[in-house]
Amino acid sequence: MNLTLFIPGLIPVAEMSLPLLGDLPVPALTTLLARAGRSQTRTVANLEAALCQRLGIAQQQDWPIAPITLLADGGVPAEHYWLRADPVHLRATRDQLMLVDSGAFTVSQNEAEQFAHAFNQHFQSDGYLLSPLHPKRWYLRLNRPPLMTTSSVNAVAGKHIEPYLPQGSDGLAWHRFYNEIQMLFFSLPVNELRETRGELPINGLWCWGGGIMPVVKPATVERLWANDRDARALAAAAGISHADLPASADAIRLSSLVILDALTGAAQYGDYQGWREALLQLEEHWFAPLLARLKSGKLSTLQITTFDQGHAVHWQAGRSDLYKLWRRDSAAQSLTFPAL
Repeated sequence: MNLTLFIPGLIPVAEMSLPLLGDLPVPALTTLLARAGRSQTRTVANLEAALCQRLGIAQQQDWPIAPITLLADGGVPAEHYWLRADPVHLRATRDQLMLVDSGAFTVSQNEAEQFAHAFNQHFQSDGYLLSPLHPKRWYLRLNRPPLMTTSSVNAVAGKHIEPYLPQGSDGLAWHRFYNEIQMLFFSLPVNELRETRGELPINGLWCWGGGIMPVVKPATVERLWANDRDARALAAAAGISHADLPASADAIRLSSLVILDALTGAAQYGDYQGWREALLQLEEHWFAPLLARLKSGKLSTLQITTFDQGHAVHWQAGRSDLYKLWRRDSAAQSLTFPAL
């Protein structure tokens, strides 16, 4: 059996690595990372791209997340070009805007439909149609594909948006489009009511994952385990068996791709205590049992991959690697990104 773990947020920012990991009891993770072979890539440097690549979903201008998740949400992609247009809160910090994603606030279907109605009325002449098929997953249909590439909402959450704005020939036009959306949403009664209730206003959309519905090549992954609904939608499009993440590694008996995203929110928003607690849970329920399986030969290979700062970092270990006792790096030493 071979397992691949995708673990977003596994590597903390450099200045926090020793404070977060220096006294944290994670012996199984420390052993796995120290003994494993390590490599890194820049070509596939985020979770969505890595998932698409592993599942046989070809890149268009973007990785075409939008039409695939739209289908999973009950929509009909047809031949149209779609973008995810997820509701966000843009928070001013000095002279920049930081993106807060929908994991940090609630939004009802009724509210989503009010925002979409205002948007569709305002942008009717531009040929845009906004469809809020799920309160937190909205979709934008375009008359023609824009000449631009985008960054996923997961890549931007908790960060200043400037480096992640659309790039390409149509990029500047979309920067202005984002500003117009902010002005439109600012004065909507639905936002005034949200603020009255002490909730974050939805003052922007983040558009990403554009494309038309792809033809998916057969993938070699046997099964995908993930709590993330987007990931399961990609697996469904690829014809791959998929299920919610189990409580621990003990439930997994087939070669699989597993997404462990318990660190994601804490990593995005600098919740250091939450990050430490989540890593301890991963140590108990995943790293320790997988190390035991690797030692016993019940697991042939284990690959761990994480993403950030334009890199994907990979560790791969087999049973024989565990005998490389001279490799004694601490967790803080192992969990670093290569220099850009």
